Amino acid sequence: MHSNQKGQTLLELIVVMSVAVMVVGALVFATISSLRNAQFAKNQAQATKLAQDGLEKVRSLRDRDTEGSVSYQSTTSKFSDLWPIPFTCGAGGNCYFHFNSSETIFIGENSSQSIPPFQRQFLIEDENGSGMTQKRVTSVVKWTDFSGTHESRLTTILRRIQ
Repeated sequence: MHSNQKGQTLLELIVVMSVAVMVVGALVFATISSLRNAQFAKNQAQATKLAQDGLEKVRSLRDRDTEGSVSYQSTTSKFSDLWPIPFTCGAGGNCYFHFNSSETIFIGENSSQSIPPFQRQFLIEDENGSGMTQKRVTSVVKWTDFSGTHESRLTTILRRIQ
């Protein structure tokens, strides 16, 4: 009693369905991974641009040196007032600054400027014992995404303008 019926058995159908599910799953995984990587690259590029922009603003404050452009402790109101200050603010002797909402006043605090989804702050340090003539300025931009917290850091050395 051998049947000559043509068609697929249940086992063949299950195998074909399993292969199809695996192929679709792999394509979905690749697409999601690609989108996440693209978003991370976009955020990293934006963070680096914000860090560069911040360093340019700090350099501009140093160059203009106008009254009321800096707020640090009670004796500082322009960038040139920062040169004689030995920075020993926080842990490790580092002083963090950020721009206020008008982005014209440099404020010495441990907080950061919010530029969603980023947080930007500046670290000002004395450069190798030459605090009276050089300051190391590091712009730190942080953000959080699906894979955790990331940051972009750019550093420059600012010399005192005589």
